Amino acid sequence: MPTDQDDADALFGAAPGPTLPFAAKPGGGADNRKETRVRANWQARVLLPDQRIVQLQVHDLSESGVGLVSEIGIPAHSVLQVALAVPGLNDPSTITAVIGTIRTTHMTVKGHEVHCGGMWVTIAPDQRELVNQWVRRLRR
Repeated sequence: MPTDQDDADALFGAAPGPTLPFAAKPGGGADNRKETRVRANWQARVLLPDQRIVQLQVHDLSESGVGLVSEIGIPAHSVLQVALAVPGLNDPSTITAVIGTIRTTHMTVKGHEVHCGGMWVTIAPDQRELVNQWVRRLRR
């Protein structure tokens, strides 16, 4: 029976390795997320419309979306498939591939980095709950 990891590997290649989240920090920005954002440092991948896979870092999270950082431009105002390497709540060395779609809301160049904001369009309820549990934990 396929697992979430098998789904991620099929869509995005081998799962990204773990990185640990860091301290919570409220944010603002151009992607219309109203709730508090928390900083995270997880690996991610996005599938572009031309079928290229781009490696990213999760910069921040909220219950409605995600902030991503890349060295490659990500198209704004697009619906894209994304995979996040989310550490386990009790064992950060255990990674869950959270796969969903986001609507990108902006792309901002900051030095050699490209920052992109995205709002969740589709995400499985159990995976949304895992992300939301991390948001609540990091918000403290």
